[in-house]
Amino acid sequence: MSKKQKVKKDPNICWCNQIPKSRIEKAISTGADTLNKIFDRTTAGVGACGGSCRPYLQKMLDSYKETGVFPENPRPAQKKRR
Repeated sequence: MSKKQKVKKDPNICWCNQIPKSRIEKAISTGADTLNKIFDRTTAGVGACGGSCRPYLQKMLDSYKETGVFPENPRPAQKKRR
């Protein structure tokens, strides 16, 4: 399997606080129905970067509210620094 084919099964959505997709999905599916509630339950979206993951959190929240399903890849993979 090439490097491009490797996909982390539970990628971090919030890179600053290292919050994986599964933790955000659990928070949303158990009642976190606003960004502020997601922030409170997971600390995602309130890191040192100033919230660069917030659009991806919103995408996950909107998808779940509209369809009951989370997007498969809500955030592009982080590029490795050389």
